[in-house]
Amino acid sequence: MSDATAIGDGIFQISVPMTHNPLGSTLVYAMESPGGLVLVDAGWDGDEGWEGLTSGLESVGHSITEVEGVVLTHFHPDHTGLCGRVREASGAWIAMHADDMDMFAKMSADHGEEWMADQQVNLTRAGAAQEDLDAFRAASDGKSPVGPESTPDRVLADDELIALTGRGLRVVFTPGHTPGHACFYLEDADVMFTGDHVLQKTTPHVGNFVYPLEERDALAEFLDSLRRVQSMDVTRGLGAHGLPIDDVAGRAGELIEHHEERLTHLLDAFGDDEITVWEVARRMKWYRPWEKFHPMAKGMALSEAAAHLRHLVARGQVGQVPGSEPAVFARR
Repeated sequence: MSDATAIGDGIFQISVPMTHNPLGSTLVYAMESPGGLVLVDAGWDGDEGWEGLTSGLESVGHSITEVEGVVLTHFHPDHTGLCGRVREASGAWIAMHADDMDMFAKMSADHGEEWMADQQVNLTRAGAAQEDLDAFRAASDGKSPVGPESTPDRVLADDELIALTGRGLRVVFTPGHTPGHACFYLEDADVMFTGDHVLQKTTPHVGNFVYPLEERDALAEFLDSLRRVQSMDVTRGLGAHGLPIDDVAGRAGELIEHHEERLTHLLDAFGDDEITVWEVARRMKWYRPWEKFHPMAKGMALSEAAAHLRHLVARGQVGQVPGSEPAVFARR
């Protein structure tokens, strides 16, 4: 069953379902191009998603075989999973920013025992207890969430213009949610496809995944990217999840304020203690008690906490205590 509509300005929106995922669906956008259609993202791999994408295009008078290319906002599987099937059906090129290519390749590989061993070491460095390590192992299915033959074959650069019919789609590099996240600006309509960078209601995930401290300051990148989008004064945003955004600059400002509040709260939560990254996550303010998180959700929350910790270290407000194993941190 299709869920697709023409939403104006020559844009078709297709809701691509995700089985057994709380997000429910990914919103894929299609526009006419000189060679057929260009899609923004592709959706989660699976028969239900494939049916949603193909029947959705058919319901608005197009076919999957018309797809000339797919521009990917970032490497996450709810955005990239079906791009291999799209290419098999139409011969489409697949495009992504260079800074997400490596992570896409790693995600495309099966998560075998070697991957799990690396995860266990990484979580131990964060301060996870053995029971948490065991729970993480039990909860992971070890399968790649990306379909076959899906590697991008075109690299996107910031400010590049992608040809559409009679107009162009501009690449706006917005790292943060992932290292290579990109938005796409349809200038003639003052519409930005925001992927997971700016969402109408949800606060996008921003995480560091290497413990105890990753070199990359993901939160700094995200805040800088939000300020960039603010400065563009874009009116309408179309995210990959949720409703359209009526004021992209205003929503970006709300997200900046949200993270500043979280940083303040986390700094206060340290008190006079020396704590591990795992304890940092446990003390952060979440939408539910830490003890009630699913093991895989704890992993995502840990990465979010690590990004905020990394940023506090960069600001000089928190420092790592020398000589501790696993690493502990304290206020300065």
